[in-house]
Amino acid sequence: MTTDPLANRSRILANVTLALVVAMLLANITYWLFPNVIGTYVGGFSLSAMTETLHANIEIMPWWQVAGAIALSSIPLLILAKGLLALRSLFLAYSKGEYFSAESALLLGKVGKSVAAWVLACLLLTPVMSVWITFLRPEGERLFTVSFYPSHLVALFLSASLMIIARSLYNACSLARENQQFV
Repeated sequence: MTTDPLANRSRILANVTLALVVAMLLANITYWLFPNVIGTYVGGFSLSAMTETLHANIEIMPWWQVAGAIALSSIPLLILAKGLLALRSLFLAYSKGEYFSAESALLLGKVGKSVAAWVLACLLLTPVMSVWITFLRPEGERLFTVSFYPSHLVALFLSASLMIIARSLYNACSLARENQQFV
């Protein structure tokens, strides 16, 4: 095992990232299955948290409605998980000393793209989720919700920044390879 502090920290962050992905997905499912247990301590993620703003009682929903809500709320989280797994791969590459490589640049670009796709999925699925959660209510109490928060703008900005940095790193790696061929 290497004694390089950056490699060790990268390895730790790779493991933490994997744990975060698993915890995020399990917490979302648990929120829907046991709302009084997990909701008290964690609250819902993005689409799951809509139950609080829509004043939805998960405990009285039929099983198929809860199953549909789990599926809908998991879509953006699975997109984000894909990006986090790319980030984990990037940390693992860093732990091996692969700091300046085309693969690292591609992984960083995947993180940026996944964050953008996550935000877009949340924006598109918010109305679907609000209709799904409230469609069994009496007429006049059903809701169609559209939302956009400043945090979405921040996430999109960070996503675009990561993609530009990744592309710059990829171009730099290509130039470095070309220069090595001339030497």
